[in-house]
Amino acid sequence: MTQNTAGPRMSGNPLFPGWYADPELHFFEGRYYLYPTSSADPFATASFECWSSADLTDWRNEGVILSFADVPWSTNYAAWAPSCAQSPHDGKYYFYFSAGDGAGLGVAVSDSPAGPFRDAIGRPLVGYYPHGAQPIDAHCFVDDDGQAYLYFGGHGVCVVAPLTRTFCAINRDFRNITPSPDYVEGPFMVKRRGFYYLMWSEGGWGDSSYRVTYGVADNPYGPFEPKGRVLETQPEIASSAGHHSVLKLPGTDDGWVICYHRRPLGETAAGHRVSCLEKLEFLDDDSIAPVRLTHEGVTAYPGSWA
Repeated sequence: MTQNTAGPRMSGNPLFPGWYADPELHFFEGRYYLYPTSSADPFATASFECWSSADLTDWRNEGVILSFADVPWSTNYAAWAPSCAQSPHDGKYYFYFSAGDGAGLGVAVSDSPAGPFRDAIGRPLVGYYPHGAQPIDAHCFVDDDGQAYLYFGGHGVCVVAPLTRTFCAINRDFRNITPSPDYVEGPFMVKRRGFYYLMWSEGGWGDSSYRVTYGVADNPYGPFEPKGRVLETQPEIASSAGHHSVLKLPGTDDGWVICYHRRPLGETAAGHRVSCLEKLEFLDDDSIAPVRLTHEGVTAYPGSWA
């Protein structure tokens, strides 16, 4: 964390030490929770950690919240890109995770956003490639009416299907919603003022071509025509900015932050990625302004927000 005695407290970037990528940020039970991929060797990792904060600045490692040792059907490698959502139906927390490099997507459950999570169904939630979509990078989006949707996909294909009220089963077949020939992975959905903003990563995750693009529709299935880039390499700050999540700050009308990973300057190892925060701005025409990468991060919140 970066402390500035002449001004407001800032989160600093990276948010905490260590190699962590694919961060999904949430606000649960009065606290921020961040669910990343442990990225030092992303192909070797076999468990998931969680970090939490009261104000986006001081982060606490909550430890391992799910280990593949407790998921008998999983592989023992490539624990990637988790997603967490609270069910409005039973109040429990559901954790969607990649088990292996395309081996399947699992779902785990806990009474607490900090876990521990346990495998919910004893088998993959998705163990195949619908429409050719590699089963990685799940994102669970819960709409205003309580309906949850599962987005995911690698190998250049993005799919979505509604979940049942149990959050542990698919309600109908997946629909191919690939928004662009440049789509690679990492879909994330935001709803704002009745519009659905699908964001996704493009380029190569191991190099400076990695970036985030978005599209807008009036429903969760699209179509989502690309509207512009949100994140990309800024050579003076960092490279490979991508695979993000977005959060509307609690108690604000339109205050947003974007949590993402990037590769520090001078780092060449593919797994050497760090989790960062920036302010996300919607313009008067409801488009998204390109994000400026910083070392300072965002202002502490709760607290002043400028």
